[in-house]
Amino acid sequence: MANGALEAYSESRSLNRVQMFAWGFVWIALILDVMDWQFLAMSAPYVSKEFGFSMSSMGILLGAPLIGAGIGGILSGWIADRMGRVKTMFLCMCWYSTFTILFPFAGSLPQMLALRILAGLGLGAQWGVGNTLVAELLPSRVRILASSTIQTGFAFGPLLAAYFSKLIIPAFGWRPLFYIGGCGFAFAILALLLIPESPAWLEAKKRAVGGGAGIQLGNISVLLKGQYRKRAILGILLVGATVFAYWGSMSWIPSWLAKDRGMSIVSSMNYIIIMNVGGVIGFILFGLIADRFGRKPPAYVALVASTLGVIAFVNIRSADLLLWYAPFYAFFTYPIFGLYGGYLSELFPTEIRATAVTGIYNLGRLISFFGPYILGWVAGISTITVAIGATAVLYLLALIPLAILPETIHQRRREDQLSRDRVAPVEEA
Repeated sequence: MANGALEAYSESRSLNRVQMFAWGFVWIALILDVMDWQFLAMSAPYVSKEFGFSMSSMGILLGAPLIGAGIGGILSGWIADRMGRVKTMFLCMCWYSTFTILFPFAGSLPQMLALRILAGLGLGAQWGVGNTLVAELLPSRVRILASSTIQTGFAFGPLLAAYFSKLIIPAFGWRPLFYIGGCGFAFAILALLLIPESPAWLEAKKRAVGGGAGIQLGNISVLLKGQYRKRAILGILLVGATVFAYWGSMSWIPSWLAKDRGMSIVSSMNYIIIMNVGGVIGFILFGLIADRFGRKPPAYVALVASTLGVIAFVNIRSADLLLWYAPFYAFFTYPIFGLYGGYLSELFPTEIRATAVTGIYNLGRLISFFGPYILGWVAGISTITVAIGATAVLYLLALIPLAILPETIHQRRREDQLSRDRVAPVEEA
């Protein structure tokens, strides 16, 4: 087991098939996760029309999974630190798939809210647990690239949601769209059968069972002390501001394109598809730069670019020009999210890593629950254009916690040297 752990952390070897498979699997899992989140955004005009929901009520429904995500993210991180990353991923995928399939059978707003909150418990868990697993399985030299590549799921997820919506809703209505969520069961079984547990977690578990060095897996009290408490608070503020801006705006962009910019629902779905192409490029470029030059410098650029990108976006009135700008909008606003999986993992030790990463990200999501509702309220007293444009301020404010958090590229380089020193005797033997 020890040799396996050393091999997993080796900076001198190419990635093996297991590492590549785990990386790809977590990426696909996030695509399914985000696709599930976006199904309601894509079908919102139809659901609202059928049930007669107001904009504020629809905003609450769109944000409902974020309540579950905040709770589920914290619990799943603790569970992943206690019983392992892979088993937790399996449970999460089965959980949210179940409640996604049940959603079309709801007949009232309270029922819909309950089902989306319950689905959110699993959806909120997937991102943090998967990113923690990959951060521990892969060498640190590609950690942010891995994080950013996985984060392209936030581009491919809406792309697939828009594609399936365009294919299914006009012909069969909005309800069958949610049945696609059932594919999560198949992927959950694959995870359990084909992905090995993190060597770093197995080593931490071994030390904890042996009572060594006072190690306790998933000890939440560690996050409430000293430097880790400060990092956790700043991480929540950073993630909360950006996820609030992203989720609040993305929940309303399809409706904004239809109502304020005169696009048909199908055209707005095409727009989402084109937009996310730029997001994929932005994620990968961000990861390559952050792994080479440091975590924070490209993050500063990404936040400023997001601010300017949103301002430009809402001031374009021509539908044709909006279509041309679509990939640039995602290229500017998406990359900051490529930072979080790898960077947050580097801020905390193995025994509390999943708890910290999932907790921080999903408390940020919990804050952003109010995003769709607040933007819906703002849109009700002004316009959706004003509401979406206001999110630019949040990207700017996110610069403050980022400036206080530490740069971890130096830590990564120390880990690189340590892993080379540790692996050398194994290779010689």
